[in-house]
Amino acid sequence: MKVRHFFAALVILFVCLIGLPAIGQQKKEELFPNPINLQVPHISTDKSVKHDFDIVYVRTPRKGDKATSLWAEIAHPSIMDSKGDLMLLHPDGKEEVLVEGGEDGSVTDPFVSFDGQWVYFSHLQGLKGTSQHGQSPFKGADIFKIHVPSRKIVQLTHQEWSPNTGAANWASDIRKPEKDKTSLNYGVLNLGPCPLPGGRIVFTSNRNAFKPPKHPSPCLQLFVMDEDGKNVEMIGHLNIGMALHPTILKDGRIVFSSLESQGLRNSILWGLWQIHPDGTNWG
Repeated sequence: MKVRHFFAALVILFVCLIGLPAIGQQKKEELFPNPINLQVPHISTDKSVKHDFDIVYVRTPRKGDKATSLWAEIAHPSIMDSKGDLMLLHPDGKEEVLVEGGEDGSVTDPFVSFDGQWVYFSHLQGLKGTSQHGQSPFKGADIFKIHVPSRKIVQLTHQEWSPNTGAANWASDIRKPEKDKTSLNYGVLNLGPCPLPGGRIVFTSNRNAFKPPKHPSPCLQLFVMDEDGKNVEMIGHLNIGMALHPTILKDGRIVFSSLESQGLRNSILWGLWQIHPDGTNWG
């Protein structure tokens, strides 16, 4: 009886082993097309898409399938590939360059005004030699707005900085090394402009020269300014853990992303926060 069971087990094992090569030869599921088809049909050929408005976006040169492109993101909001242009896309598919990023710069964070006439944006400068794990843009970033019908460009920030002079003996310029003085090796970063009801603009800036805890990037805090760039006021006194991408809500609140841990016991947990334009009722 035991011999019979032994031979039966051998037969079952033999059948299983025969089936293994067949299992191994099964074609693996393709998770994405390879190579990627870049011949995208013109939008006018898709009759399901109905739109009669222009779109603004940022365009950078593509490096190919085997090269890594750099885009501004939460960990490195001031690092991206150079030559990022601000583009205008019409409903018929035609494109126009509104603002050139330049050989050493890129446009980022575009935001359309309430009347659709202006586009606010930040222009990064000094991107050559930067990296996600090292140098931030030496020339920093400033906020502009462009009047789309006339193409008139207005600069709203001009590398203003306001460090705590009681905390360090600062150099005469944020990027100028001076003996026994504190300086930084990157410029002031003014990012994320968003128009507010009443004519003011909220944005983020590292002009106070703080550094967030447990994070290597410059500390960006919330500020507001008039539509001409004057009367700058900090509203994000709490933003020691950074603030990014402020956006106005229908009820007048500002929503933004932040690295403030507030007891979460994790150094990389980003969350959504809210604040009123005057800096009150945050949370």
